Amino acid sequence: MKESAQPWLDELHRYTEQYKKWVQRGEKVVKRYRDERKDTEDDARFNILWSNIQTLKPAIYGKPPNPEINRRFDDQNDVARVASTILERVISYEIHQFGDFHASLSNVVDDRLLPGRGVAWLRYEPIIETIELEPEITNVQEVGGEEYGDSAETGEGLEKNGLAGEEPEQYERIATETTPVDYVYWQDFAHLPARTWEEVTWVARRVYMSLEEGVERFGDEFEQVPMTNSPDKKDGEKETTQALKKAEVWEIWSKTEKCVYWIAADYEYILDHKEDPLEIEGFFPCPRPYFSTLTTGTLVPVADFVLYQDQADEIDDLTGRIRHLTKAMKVMGIYAADEPSIERLLKEGNDGVLIPVKNWAAFVEKGGLQGAVQFMPLRDVAGALQQLYQSRETCKQIIYEVTGLSDIVRGASVASETATAQQIKSQYASLRLNTMKDDMSRFARDILRMKAEIICSKYQPETLIKVSGIMNTPDAQLAEQAIQMLKSETVRSFNIDIETDTLVQVDQQTEKQNKMEFLTAVGGFLEKAIQGGKEAPDLIPLMGELMLFGIRGFKVGRSLEGVFEKYISDTKQQIEQAKANPQPPQPTPEMIRAQNETQNMQLKAQMEQQTHQAEMQLEQQKLQIEQSKLQLEQQIEATKAQNEQQLEAQRLQFEAQRLQFEEWKAELEANTQIKVAEISSSRNNESY
Repeated sequence: MKESAQPWLDELHRYTEQYKKWVQRGEKVVKRYRDERKDTEDDARFNILWSNIQTLKPAIYGKPPNPEINRRFDDQNDVARVASTILERVISYEIHQFGDFHASLSNVVDDRLLPGRGVAWLRYEPIIETIELEPEITNVQEVGGEEYGDSAETGEGLEKNGLAGEEPEQYERIATETTPVDYVYWQDFAHLPARTWEEVTWVARRVYMSLEEGVERFGDEFEQVPMTNSPDKKDGEKETTQALKKAEVWEIWSKTEKCVYWIAADYEYILDHKEDPLEIEGFFPCPRPYFSTLTTGTLVPVADFVLYQDQADEIDDLTGRIRHLTKAMKVMGIYAADEPSIERLLKEGNDGVLIPVKNWAAFVEKGGLQGAVQFMPLRDVAGALQQLYQSRETCKQIIYEVTGLSDIVRGASVASETATAQQIKSQYASLRLNTMKDDMSRFARDILRMKAEIICSKYQPETLIKVSGIMNTPDAQLAEQAIQMLKSETVRSFNIDIETDTLVQVDQQTEKQNKMEFLTAVGGFLEKAIQGGKEAPDLIPLMGELMLFGIRGFKVGRSLEGVFEKYISDTKQQIEQAKANPQPPQPTPEMIRAQNETQNMQLKAQMEQQTHQAEMQLEQQKLQIEQSKLQLEQQIEATKAQNEQQLEAQRLQFEAQRLQFEEWKAELEANTQIKVAEISSSRNNESY
């Protein structure tokens, strides 16, 4: 059964009735700031509202803040320190990486300075991606002589044989996740009408959704919601076509029920509801709005301009009069019609031009040029203008006193004023502006605390590690324990703070001066601490704690706090180890002198002994060399005699061979002669 939305529609109607006058007045202030006039209005204006806003806004907010997250109690807990570093890096990444935070805070300041109330809204936005996995085949089957399973082909083989498996399995996972900070238009926010913010039990914001957007978010039921609103239509424009109209949808957060409802302005049933989606400590997804002037009896703010609108109207009236009198400041007059030469003088006159007069005597008798021409008196007009300018300056000073915008804030100064007078003005202006600046810091701090709660409870550990880059630091080994701490403990364990000056544009010279002041203070203390540590080592732990105490007082030195903590912790461990393993007492100078003399004598004796040993070794080496030389000579003589014997034997053998050869040769010659003789004898016998 559908739940009726009428109770919430009645609550919204009650809010609209109580804030109707404030909305109308806010619209007038915005038009005054934009200088939107009717076509029939042509009077001059002095837009002091625009001037004041342009002066106040840079002094209140100029850039995204730098979050400072540290342990609530400065105890020696490295895991807590790394956890605060991870959380600070993730928040700082989202602030500076995405433009929603800066744009939202800038718009909130505009709404605070104009209608009187600025609102921001937080959301948790995970980006889901779908991943497909091929189905795993665990049972091996034999089909056509082939096996299919874990160790065989999967997809193609099965399809080829007509055994296609299941569809790829799909599952969703969080790819990235962010916590956007949305700006809420000042007329699109509602809450329980109450005396103080602590009494508010529900808050709501309005969004305009097209039919396609509504169906995608709420389903087909949204098709029954009438499309009757045109949020972009301005006054005087024609009605938007039906295709461009949208539905007015309210998102209502009920603290008493811990539930969120979505309803449409012209629809009788609740579109959707959810149980506490963000699970943050204060339940509401928005911090306490950035209000202008409030009293304890109502949360309807009073715009700053309302407090000096009478003086602003008076300035506009004076400016209009100044404009009309300025137009009247013209050289005009009359002249005698019977003197045509005067007409020629007024029309044709130029430098060095003389106009002739026919009857000069009569012209002079009438009083000459002064008697013939009379100009309109401008002294009274100039005096009135001067009085108007003075009156307007007086009204401006009254407005500056009401708003607290002194000359120093507007960058104006008088040369005759002393430095003390200007300092008093600057202090006075700072006191008046500090309330708005501190409230702005509170507003931004509340947003960051809520963002930190969402990050700790919703973000995946992988996202925290990836975005913070903690694995690229020396504290990488503590990352897992730190993330467990963020997941298990609440944000109350950490101190999330924003310095007021970090919201405005800081002078670069001032920042350099702060850093030099820090280095000078730390350097001077280190120099004295080193000297004191040499004389009294037991004071080193105390000096380390004093050093940390001083560093925590410097905003620019907080990035070095972890380095100093580690160094001091290591030094303490070294001192404790030295105490556990005490070194022997240091010898006296006499003992050192006697020890040195003994060492010198021992060294001298060792040197003499080494010299004697070297000499003996040298003699032995000489004897060995002589013996080696004698043995070598003997070996040479023996080798020489042996070689001579071998040569002689070879010679005798050669001689015997030669004699044998001679005998063989003689025998051969004899045989040859005998053979020749036989041949000759046989030839002779044949011839006969």
